[in-house]
Amino acid sequence: MKIKYLILLVVIYLAFIALGLPDALLGSAWNLVRLDLNTSLGTLGLMTVVVYAMSVFSTFNAPRILRFLETKKVVFISILLTGTALIMISRVTAFYQMLFFAIPLGLGAGAIDVSLNHYLASNYKAKHMNYLHSFYGIGVTFGPTIMAYTLRGDAWRSGYVVVGVVLLLIALVSLISFPLWKKESQDEREETHAHLGVREMLSIPGVKSSILIFLFYVHVESLGGVWIASYFYLTKDISFSDAALFTSSFYLALTIGRFMSGVLTRKLKPKTLVRIGESLILMSGILMLFKYPSITYYYLIAGLFGIGCAPIYPNMMYMNKEHFQKKQLSKVMSLQMSIGYLGFGALTPLAGLVFEKLGIETFPIFIIASISLTIFLTYIYLSKTRLTDNETLG
Repeated sequence: MKIKYLILLVVIYLAFIALGLPDALLGSAWNLVRLDLNTSLGTLGLMTVVVYAMSVFSTFNAPRILRFLETKKVVFISILLTGTALIMISRVTAFYQMLFFAIPLGLGAGAIDVSLNHYLASNYKAKHMNYLHSFYGIGVTFGPTIMAYTLRGDAWRSGYVVVGVVLLLIALVSLISFPLWKKESQDEREETHAHLGVREMLSIPGVKSSILIFLFYVHVESLGGVWIASYFYLTKDISFSDAALFTSSFYLALTIGRFMSGVLTRKLKPKTLVRIGESLILMSGILMLFKYPSITYYYLIAGLFGIGCAPIYPNMMYMNKEHFQKKQLSKVMSLQMSIGYLGFGALTPLAGLVFEKLGIETFPIFIIASISLTIFLTYIYLSKTRLTDNETLG
C-alpha cells in the first residue's frame, strides 16, 4: 500500500512539472517567434492575456468540473490538452493561430493547479505540498532550457514539439496510474465540491483575508520574477549580463527553498513557515535599499528573497483544511488562485507603470509595503479559530 502511495506521489509531482514546463517557453523564444510570424514585439502581451484569462476561468470553475469528473481524469485531460496545444502551436503560420491555441493552454493549466492542490491538501502531509510546488519550479526552469537548446539551430518550433511530447508522455503516465488514485464516487464528489456561491463563500470567516493574502503574495513573487533583474541593473551599477542572472537566482532559491520547507515541516508547523517566509521577504526588501561593495551581496539578497517566497504559497494551501470545512475546500482554493492570478495580471503591471513614472528605485518599497500588508493579513487569518476535527469533516 505504501509503495502505491509513493508511486502516485511521483506521478503527481510529474504532473506539476508538466504545469511548469510551458510557462516560460514563449518568453524565452519570442525574439525569433515574432520574426518568423511577422508580428510586433508587443503582441506577446496578447498571448499572455489570453493564457492568463483562460487560466483564471478554469481555476474559478474547477470545483464545478471536479463535481463531474474524478481528480485523476481532470489531471489527465488537462495535461493532454496542454501537450496537444503546444504541438499545435509548433505548426502555426500566423500569430492569430497561436492565440487560438493559447485557449486550451490556459484552460489546462488552471484545472491542473486546483485539482492537484486540493488532492494533496486532502490526502497527504504538509511536506508533500511544499515538494509539489518545488517541482513546478523544476518545470518552469527546464522549459526555457529545452527551448534554449533548440534555439541554437533557430528552431523554436522544435522546442514546442519537445515540450509537447514530454507533456503527452506525462499524460500517458497519469492515465496508467489511474488504479492508484483514491476512488471518488459521484456522491462523494457532490459533497466534497458542493456548489457554493461566491457571496456565500465570502461570508465564511477567514475567506476574505486568505484571498487577499494570495493576491498580495503572488504580486510580491511576480515582482521578483519580472523586475528584480532590471532593478539591480539600473540601480546598482551591474552589467546587463550579470543582472540577467538575478532572475535565475531568485527562481533557483525559490525552488530550493520549497524543498527545504518540505523538510522543515517535520519540525515546524505550516503557519510558522509562512511567518518565517514573510519575515525573510521583508528583510530582503529592506536590504535592497542599500549599496554594497560586491555583487555577491546582491545575489545573496536575491536568494534571500526567493527563499522567503518559498514556503508561503504551498503552506497557505495546506492550511486551508485546518480553517475550512471539507465541502468548502476546493471552492476556497479556486477563489484563492483566481484572485492570486490578479496579483500577477493586474498589480504587477500597475507597479510597472509606477516604476516608469517614479523610477525603478521604488521597487524595494513595493516589496516592503506589499509584504507588510501580507503579514498583517496573515495575522488576521491565523487569529481565526481553527476548525475542530468534526467541523473539518463536515
